[in-house]
Amino acid sequence: MRKLKINALAHKMLLVLLIATVFIPAMSIESRADIFVKQLIDGRLIFTDCPSGNDWTLYMQEKPKPSQMPGDAHSLEKTIRQAAKTNGIEPRLIRGIIEVESNFVPTALSSKGAIGLMQLLPDTAAEMGVADPWDPAENIRAGTRYIAQLLKRYDGDLVKALAAYNAGPTMVDIYNGIPPYQETREYVKNVLTILNSGGE
Repeated sequence: MRKLKINALAHKMLLVLLIATVFIPAMSIESRADIFVKQLIDGRLIFTDCPSGNDWTLYMQEKPKPSQMPGDAHSLEKTIRQAAKTNGIEPRLIRGIIEVESNFVPTALSSKGAIGLMQLLPDTAAEMGVADPWDPAENIRAGTRYIAQLLKRYDGDLVKALAAYNAGPTMVDIYNGIPPYQETREYVKNVLTILNSGGE
């Protein structure tokens, strides 16, 4: 009888160890995703982090990045100010975009493949000449150049520029303003709220 109790206890302990071995590492490992690209017959490029089927090519491999530490705040602020000055934009606009896009998380990756602090899509990053979109400073500089281009395209109309940053210039041109997408409307509203809340 004693032997049966020991075996039952050993079985329970083995089960606990097995569960710990399987689930604890899964919870502690940072979520990562690579980005793949496929060219359609009409020439359009499709990007995804969940490829299905054939003809997908690895476009960008996500690199693990350390979480942003408080000590990085000064460096980020310096980059924001420099990029804003270079492109003739208020620093608080860039901060507002970063807050809404990624909440200042440099490793942010959206389901659509948008990367980093200013959530650059792979094609936008390529257009801006970005070598490493996961690099916070390079991401900020490219995102700032992009919003500056959009402001120039729409003659300084901030609402249209923000809508284009979120939904793309094509949709803004089609609707001559904010497209009828709840996400884009909320995005524009949230950035403007931060921008109008004061500060430098």
